[in-house]
Amino acid sequence: MIYKFKCLLIGLAFVMFNTTTSMAASSDKSSNKMKSTEYYLAKDLIEKGKFNEAIIILKKLEKEFSKDPDIFNYLGFSHRKSGNLKLAEKYYDKALKINPKHKGALEYQGEMFLMKGQIIKAKENLKKLDEICFLGCKELDTLNLSIKMKLKGKKSKY
Repeated sequence: MIYKFKCLLIGLAFVMFNTTTSMAASSDKSSNKMKSTEYYLAKDLIEKGKFNEAIIILKKLEKEFSKDPDIFNYLGFSHRKSGNLKLAEKYYDKALKINPKHKGALEYQGEMFLMKGQIIKAKENLKKLDEICFLGCKELDTLNLSIKMKLKGKKSKY
């Protein structure tokens, strides 16, 4: 009886350990790695509106971390904010190819579609975000607001 109890405890511990470690893994492959100091510097530059400086850093990171959708997302964002929609589109596509459920890339790509007057495509991204964010998320709310503003003839601040 004690032997069966010990086996049960060991089995339970094994299941709990495997469940815990698998639940900790993210669907975003890049989030399993620590981000570099340069990545956070680029994010800080973006927050300050220094998009061209951020692009220089992100381009260096792109070579080293070619599978990180966050880098491509921020390259897309920086190029969009700098007015280069062609490059922005290229980088959003790269981010979404790596991770089709990347909420930031879907939101920002939707913002780019609005800038290009492609409201239907922006709404498609909104639909994807609605499916991903079944309990809601800021990316869904932001893109939804931007679409409503565009339909009223107002420009989004995003």
